[in-house]
Amino acid sequence: MKKSKLNITFPLAVTFILMVLVVIYTSAMFYRISVSNIYDAGDDKISVLSASLGNYLDTTKSVVWVTADSVDFMVRNGESNQTILDFLIQETKRHKSQFDENYTGLYGCISGEYLDGLGWEPPADYDPTQRDWYKMASASEGELVIVPPYVDAQTGSMVISVCKSLSDSRDVLSLDLYTNHIQDIISDTDLNGKGYGFIVDKYGTIIAHADTALNGKNISELNLGEEFTKQLGSGERFEAELNGEKTTFFTDVLMDQWYVVIAVGSGELFKEVYLQLAVNIVTNTIVFLLIALFYYIAYRNEQKSARENEALKISEQQKAYEAEILRLEKSAADSANKAKGDFLAQMSHEIRTPINAVLGMNEMILRESEDSNILEYSENIQTAGRTLLSLINSILDFSKIEDGKMEIIPAKYDTLSVINTLVSSVSERARAKGLEFKVSADPQLPSGLVGDDVRLAQVIVNLLTNAVKYTDKGSVSLEIKCEERTESEVLLAVSVTDTGIGIREEDLDKLFESFSRLDEERNRHIEGTGLGMAIVTKLLALMGSKPEVKSIYGKGSTFSFVVWQKIADPAPIGNAPLRAAPASRIRKQYKHYEGVNVLVTDDNEMNLKVAKNLLKLFGIKPVLASSGRETLEIMRLNHFDIVLLDHMMPKMDGIETLANLRQADLVPEDTRIIALTANAVIGAKEKYLAAGFDDYITKPIELDNLAEKLEEYLSSKAQTSEAPAPQENTPAEGSGFLDRLTKAGFSVKSGMAYCMDDEDFYREMLGEYSNSSEQRIKELEDALEKQDIKLYRTYVHAMKSTSKTVGANDVSELALTLENFAKEGDISAAAARNGELAEMLRSKVEKLKPLIGEGNNNV
Repeated sequence: MKKSKLNITFPLAVTFILMVLVVIYTSAMFYRISVSNIYDAGDDKISVLSASLGNYLDTTKSVVWVTADSVDFMVRNGESNQTILDFLIQETKRHKSQFDENYTGLYGCISGEYLDGLGWEPPADYDPTQRDWYKMASASEGELVIVPPYVDAQTGSMVISVCKSLSDSRDVLSLDLYTNHIQDIISDTDLNGKGYGFIVDKYGTIIAHADTALNGKNISELNLGEEFTKQLGSGERFEAELNGEKTTFFTDVLMDQWYVVIAVGSGELFKEVYLQLAVNIVTNTIVFLLIALFYYIAYRNEQKSARENEALKISEQQKAYEAEILRLEKSAADSANKAKGDFLAQMSHEIRTPINAVLGMNEMILRESEDSNILEYSENIQTAGRTLLSLINSILDFSKIEDGKMEIIPAKYDTLSVINTLVSSVSERARAKGLEFKVSADPQLPSGLVGDDVRLAQVIVNLLTNAVKYTDKGSVSLEIKCEERTESEVLLAVSVTDTGIGIREEDLDKLFESFSRLDEERNRHIEGTGLGMAIVTKLLALMGSKPEVKSIYGKGSTFSFVVWQKIADPAPIGNAPLRAAPASRIRKQYKHYEGVNVLVTDDNEMNLKVAKNLLKLFGIKPVLASSGRETLEIMRLNHFDIVLLDHMMPKMDGIETLANLRQADLVPEDTRIIALTANAVIGAKEKYLAAGFDDYITKPIELDNLAEKLEEYLSSKAQTSEAPAPQENTPAEGSGFLDRLTKAGFSVKSGMAYCMDDEDFYREMLGEYSNSSEQRIKELEDALEKQDIKLYRTYVHAMKSTSKTVGANDVSELALTLENFAKEGDISAAAARNGELAEMLRSKVEKLKPLIGEGNNNV
């Protein structure tokens, strides 16, 4: 009897302990992810709010800057105050049409005399030098100042003044603006229906508040704790007391003068999280208790049945009990499987970072060590690391699809190029196993198609690599044919056939399950996650298709699918040979453009050289500018079809430059302004379009990307005559220079790609990189010494881009880390690692100097 009790008690105790651990773990994971999502939403909301306000004020800033420069010029040339007044009246009328109803006009105090563009006559005792707008602007040493608001006596509306002093600080120019539009922006601000927003300036005056009764009051009049005052200027998220309630504040700093705030009661913010957390805990607890209960019931029934008659068949009632148990276990297993997927996805992200670091350091061992034993160990590390990274990437792809984050993005692609890429990716694996790799492509396939070639290739490569993996002898075949065709679309039929181990009929239903591997005992020596076919299935579903399989166990299998693709170029591919991409690269033939004028603006000399040489391939000789102000001067005198304008530049960045160009009416309707940026992140396109750009190109500039943009915006100006025949671009005999460059730690493949696979041009860029290195280091150190985090970010951003251009990827990655510190305003973290960046760059250049002069007198 004691033994029987022990048999049931011990499993129940273990089940209970596991239940408690799983509930605690899943609840903590849910809470952390939910809170993180809420904070991310708040940070995104405050960023969008700041961007909206910043965009609104940019036009005002530009008007004040440009008008102030013009008046300053007139004062220095001895123009009379009457002439200046006439100019202010003219500018007030001209800009009236560009602003909304919140604009009032331009005015100022020049040589002690008050001048008003609206024609307002002040009282006899009016002294402009005693007004706040005059005093604050005069003391600002030429910087733009936003004066705390005042209430207009005539309209009762709040007014702000944007002011700037001239060369003589006693001369001041100002522009008044009603805050109605700013109030509209802030009034609609909340976080998912919770909280409210307000703006306060650095003097403590409330500029705009969701409660308009508080506008113009000082922030000290609100019931705020000391923590709020301490944290407000940080521009970060923090918690503080408001009216005795714990409140979360999302903040940002605008023009170093305004603090933009969204305030949400912490209890209100996390109420739904706590409620959902409680529901999850209760649900998980009930599920586990039910499992334990039915386990206990089943155990008792089994014991009773054994005592009565071990030979009797299981009764219908017990079958019902077992079926119910199985149903509950399946439900619990499904929930656990979902939790497993979420956990694996998150852990995969965490694991991939150290794996990349290990592979990167191991790469340095392979390059620098000459010890044969160490090199053998290192090669084993590299093989195992890449295998592990491949497994992690499969899990990430699967997780993205499960979470609905994987999208199908159609784009034009060359059919033959995609097929040859597939051949390249698999032929070597097949050859290494002694397999024959056969490829058959329908000659009637259109040359150009529109679809997501990346995901389509991923599906086919998965099928091909699986076929090679499970085939020890014989062949693997790929067939792509035209199943159906209309005027605008073609139905591709793709099949992969192998002579491998095949699949048992009873296992076919399990084939597409996640984390499932078939015939485990027979295939235990083959690595894999069991996700390949699940990913294939889900990707095809996103493309409106599904996989089909036919298999004979022990003889082989055929996997196939059909998918519709739009036709971009109906010309058939014909009987072009299909082969793996050769080791040497072939320079593509690019269209030339007749009489096209292009301006390239970048503060980095290397980037200008790269852009100039890339555009040369299209028959374009660009005009080059190294700053925003130089761009303004050039565009006053010249017309351009396209302007490639760098974003991150010191003094006046690309967004400010474009705002000034449009303000001065220097952008004709047929001119396209394209941003150059190294920040290819989600939302970048929307950001640049919102700033007035027509498009953007990522840096370092990729030739195909540039060709695509030129085709899009200059297709009508392309030459119809044949361009020179393409030439084979093979590295110099023995490619000794490139080999030594690789051993010196440079990614030659990456650098050559950004330099058009032209070794001479690559040498020139390396020379420029070497010669400018000390100047770049000094710029970073000077910016840190001045505590100018914005300027430091601009310089380190440029170093990230130029290092990547020449293949100094380790320098580029460290520069990216420091750029992120600067972006977050953490100057101490940037300063702490700036020496490491300088040392890494000097070490790189030290290895480079003896190489770049080899056989090249131009460097």
